[in-house]
Amino acid sequence: MRKPSGRKPPGRKRHGMGISEKERIETDFGPLWSGVDSVAVGDRIFTADELKRALDLFGADVVGIDLHPMKEGRFAYRFYDGDDRCIVVFEMDAELNIVRELRAHIAEWLDEEYYNSGMEAFLADRMVGMLSRKVRGEEPDPKG
Repeated sequence: MRKPSGRKPPGRKRHGMGISEKERIETDFGPLWSGVDSVAVGDRIFTADELKRALDLFGADVVGIDLHPMKEGRFAYRFYDGDDRCIVVFEMDAELNIVRELRAHIAEWLDEEYYNSGMEAFLADRMVGMLSRKVRGEEPDPKG
């Protein structure tokens, strides 16, 4: 497998506004892991894991990041989709309908670390660990 050394995926622009999806995600929902552990949806309280099950996102390659309560009974569920290697945000209403979806490739956060990760790029838990360390400002784990 060839490594696209030195290349970054282009930041996808949204509606010609000149802002990447990563920037949109961080502007609208804050830095990764800045949300809460649970949200009230109607008369239920959901954790990220419970919401993952409710949405039938059973795969090990789906890793919850955080939740964000919003106005008008809406909330956002932010997670890593290892199949697409993207950070995903589902903005949802009280009936768990997705009213907006944002996606940004993990390389927009990890830069060269992503391209140097080799086969780890296909292991969701390793990518999320790498991303978490980067967001917290920790040094990369030399053991992977």
